[in-house]
Amino acid sequence: MTRLVRWTALTAAAALLTAGCSGGSSGKDKDDGGRSGAAPTAAAPSGVPKALASQQLDWGRCEDTADSPAPDGDWRCATLKAPLDWADPDGETIDLALIRSEATGDERVGSLLFNFGGPGGSGVSMMPSYADTVSSLHERYDLVSWDPRGVAASEGIRCRGDEAIEDAESVDSTPDTAAEEQAYLRDAAAFGQGCRKAAGELMSHVSTTDTARDMDLMRHALGDAKLHYFGISYGTELGGV
Repeated sequence: MTRLVRWTALTAAAALLTAGCSGGSSGKDKDDGGRSGAAPTAAAPSGVPKALASQQLDWGRCEDTADSPAPDGDWRCATLKAPLDWADPDGETIDLALIRSEATGDERVGSLLFNFGGPGGSGVSMMPSYADTVSSLHERYDLVSWDPRGVAASEGIRCRGDEAIEDAESVDSTPDTAAEEQAYLRDAAAFGQGCRKAAGELMSHVSTTDTARDMDLMRHALGDAKLHYFGISYGTELGGV
């Protein structure tokens, strides 16, 4: 999804403190967030089956991925299971890759979830390189990010091969003539067809709304009564949803 992902050059950022869909107590509550291995105590999203609502995140050493090598430091990774189809929460599930570094200070508030935009940016690969920028927040928050469904380690959809990606670089993304516009539309159609072919059933379940629902399930699994969130570029729209 290279042509859609320009998130490394993003300049617009906004922090959002968003109440979890299930409500709950003040963000100052010092929830365990799974540190002790205890089951989350924060309210589960409505309609989530018990098997998903009771899951515990098994934080372990991060592994190398196709996007980046394993990060240095105290970063840990885990997998969260979410409904593939939120309209059928008892049906198939999808695995979502998460990364976390625990708060460095004693006055922990909870987890702070980051999305770096795109859509299509890998939070697992981006979060460690962004940690220094938000080091003051790291004192009181666990820094957490994830690969949204359909991205990278979360059953990532690869819409084109390397050769096709290279060919697409010659297409003018801001067409000024009728010929350039037609070339752009043909390329966009081919890209969409490639995505649908690669994704199969997943293609119908990678919307912003699906991802927003995933975030509320993450909030619960992390043990937070409220969702603390920081979105960049497209991530601000995701936060609004």
